[in-house]
Amino acid sequence: MSENTETIEAQVITPTVDAERNESLLERQGDNARASWRFSADHLQQGLAHCTPERKEALIWAFNWCISRGVWFSEFAAQIGYAENTLYKIYTGRHNNPATGERYDIPEKLFKSVADFKKLELRKAKLGETEFVQTPLVKRVWNACDLARESRTPVFLYGSSHIGKTWSLRHYTIENNHGRTVMIRVPSKDGLGGLVKAIAAAFGISAKANTPAMIERIKKALAPNHLIIFDELHQLQYTYRKESFFSCIEVIRELYDYVECGMVFCTTNVFRGRFESARKEELEQVFKRGVHRVQLGDIVRVEDLKAILANVRLPWPERKFTIQIGKVSDQPHEILRKLSREEGLKSITERIRYGRLLANKSGEALDWKHFTQAHLIIENNANAPKDDWI
Repeated sequence: MSENTETIEAQVITPTVDAERNESLLERQGDNARASWRFSADHLQQGLAHCTPERKEALIWAFNWCISRGVWFSEFAAQIGYAENTLYKIYTGRHNNPATGERYDIPEKLFKSVADFKKLELRKAKLGETEFVQTPLVKRVWNACDLARESRTPVFLYGSSHIGKTWSLRHYTIENNHGRTVMIRVPSKDGLGGLVKAIAAAFGISAKANTPAMIERIKKALAPNHLIIFDELHQLQYTYRKESFFSCIEVIRELYDYVECGMVFCTTNVFRGRFESARKEELEQVFKRGVHRVQLGDIVRVEDLKAILANVRLPWPERKFTIQIGKVSDQPHEILRKLSREEGLKSITERIRYGRLLANKSGEALDWKHFTQAHLIIENNANAPKDDWI
């Protein structure tokens, strides 16, 4: 690419809210909303144990969804058309026949209302996400999750950073959450306490108790049909003590042994070497429980990019196909190759997003001219301004 990028005019276009920023906002909003749900996941397993499995799962899904999205209990009750007091009794297993004391099953009306609420919420969630495409990589990730759920064993998911692992797992959680799929973003540097708090939060359990007490409550919240996804497992290596890393893994093993539900351990290829080097030592017990390994590769693959580009109606560019923007020329094929190897999937999807805005601004359909223009603007913005002193 030519170094002369002065003809590329930097343009300020307001970006859409991406998934990570949206998650951060929801976490802040959810602090007070969580307190409005006066029970936890372990209470639900007990309070709803007598209910029909399908109806029980619907209410547990709603609980998990609302506390993760910052929805107040009163707001949820209003949306499904139920009095808060009645809904509280149902959730806590206190919805009884006043004459006999027999506990009622979850009412059909409530079950249908929650189903409608779920459809609406999932539709809104998908609209708020970056446009999702089922690429071959996504299918491999989803197959790994299905395998873990079906086999009720740990599945190890390996791949380099920024190739779409988290993106795929997040959408699997949305598409396949029947109150049984929980995704945990593993915290860094927080050690055992931080990991246990993250697991507790994902299950809607208060983090106010000490670590051993939280572990026991998490056990009570687990069921054999759960799938627990640990994303960014390599973050555990950044704990402040070496022993803490193995303590974290040991707690995960303890949780698995207690319930034997499906688990997915998602991590980078860099971490795989360290992880597997310890398989005959401290981590031997974990590896013996997990037979399946899924390798996603080191770079963004052509087959995945072709699916993403086809979704926005961009044809795969030939190697020598060149775009001229002002005095600058570049080849989309080379741009894609370089970004795939060096920066990852987000760098490409952001150029597609930015290019669509440039196309809309000029009243045109997205083509490689807009993608290349977006690329040059992003590259130019990263360069320091030239010295303008005379």
